[in-house]
Amino acid sequence: MKSFLFVIQFDSFAKTLIPVIQHLVNNNYHCDVILLKQKFYKKNWLSDEILSLFDNLKNDLGIFDLLSGRKTLQTIKDNDYSVVTVGTTYTFFIEKVHHVIKKNKLNSKICTGYVGALLKNNKEGFIKGVRRRSFSNLVWVPGQDAKEQVLSLNLINLSKTKVANTGLPRFDALFERLEKIKKVDKNNIVFFEQPTFPKTKKERVLLVQSLVNLARMYSQNTVIIKTRFNKKIGHAHRPKHLLQDILYNIADKPKNIIISNDDIYSLFNNCMLSLTISSTAGLESLACGIPTYFISDFCGGKNLYGSDDFKKFNALLSFKDLFSNRLPKIDFSTINNTLKCDGKNTFRLANELISLSDS
Repeated sequence: MKSFLFVIQFDSFAKTLIPVIQHLVNNNYHCDVILLKQKFYKKNWLSDEILSLFDNLKNDLGIFDLLSGRKTLQTIKDNDYSVVTVGTTYTFFIEKVHHVIKKNKLNSKICTGYVGALLKNNKEGFIKGVRRRSFSNLVWVPGQDAKEQVLSLNLINLSKTKVANTGLPRFDALFERLEKIKKVDKNNIVFFEQPTFPKTKKERVLLVQSLVNLARMYSQNTVIIKTRFNKKIGHAHRPKHLLQDILYNIADKPKNIIISNDDIYSLFNNCMLSLTISSTAGLESLACGIPTYFISDFCGGKNLYGSDDFKKFNALLSFKDLFSNRLPKIDFSTINNTLKCDGKNTFRLANELISLSDS
């Protein structure tokens, strides 16, 4: 009997893989889920909100448990799964899984992948991640651009590892909303935060002050700061210097600038203009046809936060240009190469896993 194990850490991997797990369960495949514990000295990543994502699924799973890395490896050893999918930014764990499979002569195959469309904004981390994912039998990527970036490093032996342009399953929900989003009259300006970009407190204070000035300029609109987290939690992108705290401490701010923890897709419904530094949410906004600009003020001329990666969309902007209303004409034509969004991503990745279990 074919069996699939999903080792998941952090909300982004949960949201990406849950549609695939649900698809497999609905087609009578045995699935287990292990939520991978953080190291004891790190802040816990697992919240009630993340656990609730599994509410409609966990009763259909063989195993649903929170385990340490050591106990997870023991579970893999004991069960000899058809496919082990490793969903964590702790990529060294992929090597550990590989060595357990090899040492114990298991038949398990390994699947890994990416949960965002921005792979190169940390070049050293990108190279290390590709090298460790090369221990996998299958690597899923969000689009053709990402596939080409991964293969360009020549670190993957394609006779042993398939790099599959499946797209990200969580974007199927966006595809279902596209027409509705495009038809609505819009009034909001939304800034989508990436919690580590910009990094320093000084930069983040400057960012919030600039957004406050934007709210004064667009007094008839609402400027929304969409924060990634509503509090400090454990995460691959651990939040520091929370934007909501900085905004709270600014005196005499206009009433039309607010913080939101709403789902980004609901914010797209009334979004006439999107801003970000360097985030996948910005690409999702472009996929909806929303004018979306990546603020380049904080990259120091060195592409420090990856904003320059969006030149191909003609979507780079400084606050100075924004305040002067000098908005470049965005090229939406190539967004599908970066972010596959056709409603079939779940089906593609699930089928890749089934095919891998047959090989």
